[in-house]
Amino acid sequence: MKTLKLLILFFFIAGANLKAQTVDLVANVDAIPPLSVGQTFTYTIQAVAGTTPYRVVQLYLEFNETVIQLNSLTPDNTDLNIPLSNDTSVPGVIRYSAGAFNDVFGTTTLFTAVFEVINTTESVMIEHVLYSNAEPNGTGVSNTSAENITGSTNNIIIATLSTNQNDFRDSFSVFPNPVSDVLYIKTNTASEIENITIHSIDGKRIQQINSINTMGNQMAIPVRNLKEALYFVTITSTENEVVTFKVLINQ
Repeated sequence: MKTLKLLILFFFIAGANLKAQTVDLVANVDAIPPLSVGQTFTYTIQAVAGTTPYRVVQLYLEFNETVIQLNSLTPDNTDLNIPLSNDTSVPGVIRYSAGAFNDVFGTTTLFTAVFEVINTTESVMIEHVLYSNAEPNGTGVSNTSAENITGSTNNIIIATLSTNQNDFRDSFSVFPNPVSDVLYIKTNTASEIENITIHSIDGKRIQQINSINTMGNQMAIPVRNLKEALYFVTITSTENEVVTFKVLINQ
């Protein structure tokens, strides 16, 4: 056990090695939007390593507890058979970690969680807080040399549509779509916009715009630097009204 404790300590203090192979953390849900109040869905997260050896995985997930509640969390100790942490005591937060004395390879399920929808005024968000963002308990993977070898991670965004949400959505139009240069967002709502975020199709946050410059009732969002792909554009008001559009970038 002393060996394992040293490994975890080094995991917290070691920086990422750019030459090391990485381990991706892939999250999936079995829900198809729109979601309704009382509906449950399962969240599953896996470590995808291929032939890369690793020893420890820790996760720090935040979810909007005013929209969904955590009903259960079931670890899978098949490969990572040394439980280190399973803390859901803080509302809206999951902290989980597990390790192994022997090298772990391939694809490993870390845990499955069941959530229940309790509100549909905004989209469901389940997001990583990364170790690389200076959070010592953040999401990360440690290899056999005690290096942080975290690869890609993905956040989960699921649209929920209530009557109010439909009204808010209908007050916006996004054009052109597909777009190659500048995306325009036109609104006829009196709601003040808190921010606009752009996520990739796998849930990675690409851009967040907090200072919204409007000309009349129209906003211009430059997208010429984005890669050609499908993206989610989410508009959030100061009253936590949320609307999400799919936008195709076609350079």
